[in-house]
Amino acid sequence: MSYFSSNVSTATTSSRMQSTSLRLSNESLDQVRDRLLAFQEEKMEANEDTKPIIIRENVSIETYIKYWEVERKLPVSIRLVEGKIIAYEVPLTSHGIVAGEIAFLIRSWNNQLYNAQKEDLIVGPNSYYTADLTIRPRGLPRPPPDQGPNSEGRPYPTLVVEVGNSESVPSLHDLSTGFFSPRTTIRIYLAIKMFPIRQDGTRAMLALRYLRTNQINTVPDIIISFGTAPLHNNTIRFLANIGVPLDNIVGVGFSETTCNASGISIYQLHIPAIELFKDAFGGIPAGAVNGFCLDLWELQNIVLNDF
Repeated sequence: MSYFSSNVSTATTSSRMQSTSLRLSNESLDQVRDRLLAFQEEKMEANEDTKPIIIRENVSIETYIKYWEVERKLPVSIRLVEGKIIAYEVPLTSHGIVAGEIAFLIRSWNNQLYNAQKEDLIVGPNSYYTADLTIRPRGLPRPPPDQGPNSEGRPYPTLVVEVGNSESVPSLHDLSTGFFSPRTTIRIYLAIKMFPIRQDGTRAMLALRYLRTNQINTVPDIIISFGTAPLHNNTIRFLANIGVPLDNIVGVGFSETTCNASGISIYQLHIPAIELFKDAFGGIPAGAVNGFCLDLWELQNIVLNDF
């Protein structure tokens, strides 16, 4: 991670890696949920230096998986990052709706793709993420034994999507390191950030695309502001600090063209077919060679009007 944790009542450090049972109290998790919800208030929008909330440290991946397989219904979303259990989001309807809309649009484009929402992924020796949406082409070869993304033994997806409400842009950005680790075969990572609703009713939204094949694959190569409000200066500053040229940021606040209808070219986020169908049996299907364009207005519309 590129930033460290704040202290919470649940964050405890053990002198050795935990190898037995893991327990997290409901009271402590509720406290963490309340803090994450506070991040969604307008006054927190500019705080892109928000530190991750570490619930527990020195946790083995085996211990975490055993806990997670039983305790699926938690008041906060968690992941294991290099032995640390991080609380990063409050599970809200928006995640399912946005991820579901992306899945619907991409499946409508090509039926040789299938999706899974909330899929667990091993991304490193001691890191275990739960992606909001994964996409795979049909016909991917099975991975060697013990090298699959999870206990199901399927191949890694070629596209992963993470949706953030209370989760900060730095937290979403840091996931690129895990998704593109040597362990995985993930090709594309798409991060969607929905900022808090402002007092005037407007809302900033941001889409970031990462490709494994980029020279620096932990820096987004496509950055589109697609809400009804421009990005806060602190968000722009963060993007610049991680190596994004300001000329690469397009959309609301960077163009006179607003995101107010479907089909506007500047708000089409391209997903290349050569990466999406990488290693699929039969290659890229006929009619899909030009790739998929995600219309970000469709996401804005469902965010503003459906919840």
